[in-house]
Amino acid sequence: MEEITLIADTQDVLEAFLDNGLHREYSIYCQFPHCDKHTHELRLSEARHIEFNDGFSCRK
Repeated sequence: MEEITLIADTQDVLEAFLDNGLHREYSIYCQFPHCDKHTHELRLSEARHIEFNDGFSCRK
């Protein structure tokens, strides 16, 4: 079975993925750098795997 990776090209798209709980089911690649003031660290800690284009990543 192939793993699906969702692509977030903007902060708004990432927020929509988080709001809909997709971060728990799928890996997400963000085409922008990680920025503490715009992300919700608690929700990111629940993520299966999220990677930002600056190399920051978080994984369950």
